[in-house]
Amino acid sequence: MRQSSKVTGFSAGHAVRVAFRTDAGPVTGLGHLRRCLALAHALQALGVESLMLLDGDDRALELAMTAGLETSAVTGGVDHRAIVEYCARVGAHALVVDSYAFSSDDLRALVAAGWPVIVFDDTATRELPVDLVINGGAGAGRLAYRGSPHTRYLLGPSYLALRPEFGEARPRTIHDHVRRALLTIGGADPDRLTARLVRWTIAGLGAITLDVVVGPLVDEVDSIRAVVRSVPGRVILHESPKQLHDLMLAGDLAITGGGQTLYELAALGTPVVAIHLAENQRLNIEAMRAAGVLEYIGDVHDAALESALVATLAALVADPRRRAEMSRRGRDLVDGRGAARVARAVVDLLPRRQ
Repeated sequence: MRQSSKVTGFSAGHAVRVAFRTDAGPVTGLGHLRRCLALAHALQALGVESLMLLDGDDRALELAMTAGLETSAVTGGVDHRAIVEYCARVGAHALVVDSYAFSSDDLRALVAAGWPVIVFDDTATRELPVDLVINGGAGAGRLAYRGSPHTRYLLGPSYLALRPEFGEARPRTIHDHVRRALLTIGGADPDRLTARLVRWTIAGLGAITLDVVVGPLVDEVDSIRAVVRSVPGRVILHESPKQLHDLMLAGDLAITGGGQTLYELAALGTPVVAIHLAENQRLNIEAMRAAGVLEYIGDVHDAALESALVATLAALVADPRRRAEMSRRGRDLVDGRGAARVARAVVDLLPRRQ
């Protein structure tokens, strides 16, 4: 690869490479992988190659490779010695880690190898003695991070690593009547919630057009297909679609969890009804609820989740002004250009250790 003039500190013609180590799977989902891929795309625009070490099943590996990254599978937990050997073998100049499996000692061992180490972290529950910590969540500034004296923190929605299409301003119309809605739990659905949500959403919205997305790591797809065939209205099932951007933009509102998809919808100005699916989503939902971006209906295990969803959807259908305000606030909070900002911060680290 010819080196971009935007990257300094390397000899002409020398490929600048960043290695990624992340997880994906039916329980973990695809959020970690997706933001790594978004950052890799932004680094490519700066002339930096990216390579992926992925702890995931074949479906996740295929997704990474389809995105154009040289991807290798890893299993058996964290082996920092193997990661160091891999980075040396491929000529990596930095390492990005997006995995809760790495302890503080693991991260220290990686830093000691001499490369800049960058970590995506949503919880601040462990010491992060690394060069750069990234948390694009709306409530990231409230967390008490612990790092090294030289650690730099990129916190808040300005540093959300989203794909480039979410940074493009598109017209958004809020209709008086809800004509179309989107239902997506994410890349995986370990609680098997999608089929129930289809029935409940139709109960709350009536016979509208409902786009139901089943991610590539969702099991029990047959039960979802059966429910889609049985409910009234125009219900369209999208199995492992290549992109959700157009469906998100077409929806008058969306029902989703509290992960990466939540921020993608906010960037497009789609009003959101959010469900708490995992502990690391709690702060996202609380902060975005406080910002007026979403309506929160509860935890995936709440007994009253059905009634809360039906009532919330009915209220939003009757209140186009509220939906318009949610749309505006979402776009104000998330501009969709965070990946480019993070990529520049990563590139700034590269000459430092050459």
